[in-house]
Amino acid sequence: MDYSNSTRTVTTGPANDTSEIQRPVISDTAAQARAHLKAQARAPQNRVNRKALGHILQAVDIFATMILTVAGAFALSGGQVTEVAAGELLPLLAFAALAPGLLVVARLYRIEAREVSAYRVLSAFIATGLAGTAVTAFAHLTAPAATDLVAMFALTAVGALTLLHVIYAGFIRHWARAGRLARNVVLVGATPNARKLIMSNAGSGTVNVVGIFDDRKSRSPSALGGAPYLGDTNDLFSWPLLHEVDRIILTVSPKAEQRVQMLLSKLRALPHSVCLLLDLDNFDPAETSLDDIVGVQAARMSGAEERFGHLLAKRMQDLVLGSLLFVAALPLMGLIALAVKLTSPGPALFRQTREGFNGRPIKVLKFRTMRDDPKAQDGPIRQVERDDPRVTRIGGFLRKTSLDELPQLWNVIMGDMSLVGPRPHAPGMRTGGKETSKLVAEYAHRHRVKPGITGWAQINGSRGPLHSPEAARERVRWDLDYIARASLWFDLWIMARTLPALLGDKINIR
Repeated sequence: MDYSNSTRTVTTGPANDTSEIQRPVISDTAAQARAHLKAQARAPQNRVNRKALGHILQAVDIFATMILTVAGAFALSGGQVTEVAAGELLPLLAFAALAPGLLVVARLYRIEAREVSAYRVLSAFIATGLAGTAVTAFAHLTAPAATDLVAMFALTAVGALTLLHVIYAGFIRHWARAGRLARNVVLVGATPNARKLIMSNAGSGTVNVVGIFDDRKSRSPSALGGAPYLGDTNDLFSWPLLHEVDRIILTVSPKAEQRVQMLLSKLRALPHSVCLLLDLDNFDPAETSLDDIVGVQAARMSGAEERFGHLLAKRMQDLVLGSLLFVAALPLMGLIALAVKLTSPGPALFRQTREGFNGRPIKVLKFRTMRDDPKAQDGPIRQVERDDPRVTRIGGFLRKTSLDELPQLWNVIMGDMSLVGPRPHAPGMRTGGKETSKLVAEYAHRHRVKPGITGWAQINGSRGPLHSPEAARERVRWDLDYIARASLWFDLWIMARTLPALLGDKINIR
């Protein structure tokens, strides 16, 4: 699982910047300096994805627990694992189930840059120690004669899992110091307290303030605490690095109520979490971490709170079901690839740039269904039409049956997509001659989850190209309804209904 992004880094500025706010000077030199600051705005280099890292650590713990359980059964049976008594085996299986669960309860898979290494190790020791104590007591009831052996197994397993978390703590501390666990943040509003926040959090390794946006250009700084001024909120919407941002923080005065409402209304169109930070009289930037900004002074105004358990379960569902489906579909995909190659010149597969989670560009795999035209890759994407002459004979069959989407199972396994979610659209996709994102105010909200191979909109009839604003609004409505109701059972229900919905659809162009 890939959990890093190859992007460049920007520091949050020197600690000796004592000016309250650097006012812009109307000159060519100032304009050039601001352009230079814009060019320097980058996300941290080789940033580690915290969620993915948490998933990996949990998988390693589960695998290690399974190995320890097998080794314990081997030791109890004297090398004859198949002959171990049920009363002796049950405590070992109980440990294999209980220890990973208690580690989750201890929240050891929520990776934080400000984590205290000793706290992680102590928490791991307590969680696994409780599991070890419980199974030893259990063994006293099920296999009294083997209690000492089970206790020795529990002691060994607790020590091994605690040692693993010592190693984890070392890596996390190293990455935190290097700034690789930092969240990318942009501030909207160049207020004095915004500058103080940047300065007091500089070098913490928890956040990377990529830049400042402010609509009031006349009072906007060329830099605030070392973070560059990148333009107004309109510039934010078209900013090419927006997909690398984890959170948008709106810093305003509580007295500017009308301006606050205007900015919030504008920023809600973005898929990112938006937090409101008020410049209150009792606000102390030195005591506030941007990494924990949703507190007394800040309130989440837009974007759903992340549910770690749901995200983990959905990723496991994608990995398990996606891998099984991919292996099962390999023979069919081989035949399709051969048919595509034999019926028209060009590659069997092609990659197309689509918008993924938070609008990040991803490369989506598909079987080629149109005549190969390398020049078409450089121009604007033209949506398929009924009886489109570009579609090959085998391509028409693949599109009608949606078999051309099968290679996207690989995108699911790699983590770019999910089995269920809003369908990935191309950047700048147009509907009726206009950009679709400009036709529907909530369009960007569909990027708050990973795109999927199938989705709630698709089984409700919204499939294929969008040719009218009404069709675009309907699809976004279904996508947002899915995001609001998302659960594993809902995903399974959508998957179960996908094939009948596709076979019964004779209307939509695909």
